[in-house]
Amino acid sequence: MNKKWIIIVCSIIGVLVIDLITKHFLFEIKYFNLIPNFISIASNNGNTGAAFGLFSDKTIVLIIVSFIMIIALFIFNHFVKTKSIFYSISFGFIVGGAIGNLIDRLVFGYVRDFIFLDFWPSFPVFNFADSFLCIGAVMIAIFILFFMGKKNDDKSRN
Repeated sequence: MNKKWIIIVCSIIGVLVIDLITKHFLFEIKYFNLIPNFISIASNNGNTGAAFGLFSDKTIVLIIVSFIMIIALFIFNHFVKTKSIFYSISFGFIVGGAIGNLIDRLVFGYVRDFIFLDFWPSFPVFNFADSFLCIGAVMIAIFILFFMGKKNDDKSRN
């Protein structure tokens, strides 16, 4: 296994550990104001839908779509010729986040959300998997726009 695959695997495992541990310990908290007027933790926010509550109660469809998207990501990864550490981390963030939420759907039938943005009350409740998915997506977009296809400084090529 080369260095970039090690980074991808470590990123995926890191995201899963953070996501699953925080869901396990924080999902049961009734209410905790983490940073006053900014962010709170609260329980019992099972999301049967996708982002922003889209496709609520379509758990089977979302499980199938999640599997398809994870497979599509690995196919995309296969065709990316210039892979950097930045790319590897972003890929791991997206896959780890997708797997974290997929595990919730398979085990519970919903995704455990518990993070509230107090300064933006209408913003959907979310979890760390969602956060890593979004951060990874932004990173991948930056990679595609500015670095994909350019020569890699790293001597090892995939």
